[in-house]
Amino acid sequence: MATESSSSAPKTVSIQRFQIGLNVLIQLVVVTVIIVLLNYLSFRHFKRWDYSRDKKFALSSQTTNLLTHLKKPVRAVIFFSGATEIVPDLQALMREYEFASKKKFTAEYVDPYRSLTRAQELQTKYKFGANESILILDYDSRSKFVNAGDMVDVEQPDQVAMLAGQTQPRIKAFKGEQAITSALLELTEGKPNKVYLVGGHGEPDIKSPDLKLFAESLQRQNIEAATLNLLNVTAIPDDARSLIICGPKYDLSEVEIKLLNGFWERKGRVFVLLNPFARTPRLTAWLNEQGVVPQEDRVIGLGNFMGLDENGNPKITKGTIKDAGFVVLNSHTKMTKDLEGTSKRLLGATQSLAIDKAKEQTAKLHLIPLLESVDGFWGQTDLTGDDTQAGFDPKKDHMGPLHLALAVEKGGVDDDRVKVETSRLVVIGNAELLGLNANRLTEGVSIDLAVNALNWLLDREELMGIPAKEKKNVTLQLEDKQLRSIGIAVMAIIPGIVALFGLLNWSQRRS
Repeated sequence: MATESSSSAPKTVSIQRFQIGLNVLIQLVVVTVIIVLLNYLSFRHFKRWDYSRDKKFALSSQTTNLLTHLKKPVRAVIFFSGATEIVPDLQALMREYEFASKKKFTAEYVDPYRSLTRAQELQTKYKFGANESILILDYDSRSKFVNAGDMVDVEQPDQVAMLAGQTQPRIKAFKGEQAITSALLELTEGKPNKVYLVGGHGEPDIKSPDLKLFAESLQRQNIEAATLNLLNVTAIPDDARSLIICGPKYDLSEVEIKLLNGFWERKGRVFVLLNPFARTPRLTAWLNEQGVVPQEDRVIGLGNFMGLDENGNPKITKGTIKDAGFVVLNSHTKMTKDLEGTSKRLLGATQSLAIDKAKEQTAKLHLIPLLESVDGFWGQTDLTGDDTQAGFDPKKDHMGPLHLALAVEKGGVDDDRVKVETSRLVVIGNAELLGLNANRLTEGVSIDLAVNALNWLLDREELMGIPAKEKKNVTLQLEDKQLRSIGIAVMAIIPGIVALFGLLNWSQRRS
């Protein structure tokens, strides 16, 4: 009995206070270390997103690429004696520049009316007046001014606005990033890159209205463009970084082809936009030598589009679509990185391009497709027939999808880590790609692609990306019915819901 009672007695467990305290201390240390590490990582590796309607607070990819590749620090000074309405936007923009540059770009705001000593110091150093409204960029002992007028688009008041009492110009769009990035690019690169547009064959001049948008884009890229007639020179100028052949109506002569080929063989860079309506056998033969085969067709398709009936009223019509639909391909280069998958229409006639696989192998060329036709389009080879009765003929026509733009590199190596100077060529089967109307149709994709291609030709991979766009003001116009609905919701429905919940709460407390 004694043995049984002793075995059933509860066991006494001794509490090790020191062990418990040590465990708690270790847990606290571990939690503290985890919190410190999480904060350390979050402060140095974090991501921000811009959910605004037009990405107002996000820098363009081209600006970001430029800032991350700065070799030396840049200091910006905001000195505005007037035009203070754009100062908040400019300060916010400068904060984005600072963030994207990883401390290589710093900005300072100087109020000339509050910081008199600092203002006088800046005026003495940079030689400008006290009434200026400028942004000063200082890089490697060189400086450049960006005026307030270059950062905005203004709209003069019309007669209706003047009758309403508005006499001052209204800011229509803020284009600070465009102006600042352009100035920063000019400041960091120094001497502009020189490119020549080949003339004398019916090509549009760089100063023509149709190429106005392209010329402005080149200027913002620190690229200087000039016209060159190959019949008037014995050699391509030494300062030519690239040649542009834009839609010749007539063929190049043998002498011109010889000059072009000599430039190409000396690691030259050539940008060709073909005119599908022109017969250029010498230029075509030279492109064939580089593995690019213009197929002498028209890329068309069948579908629905907006047309006019016999009374001039708009209606949906089914027929031939002459503006070739295209999609930007993944070229595995920065040329198309930010445009990949974009699908638009090319204005005007477009001919397709084929790749000569045999020439690519024997001449050791690397051909890169850039644009491809979308489904429903083919290459029509019968150019004398009626387009309204067009249809795909498998015996003569070229089946889609078709290449519409190709890039060619000669002399490169497969290892991306090795930098070797090469010959480079970009060919597009459409001569209207750079025109104003073409870019309205593609919403600027054509110019973005052309600028990226030109930067690729000029070995400026760090500048490839979508350039900055104007930040336009958005005007919200509401009808009387919509305003009444908003008024009822704000003044009656929302307060009524709050009051209802209050009454329910009060009745529950009373019960």
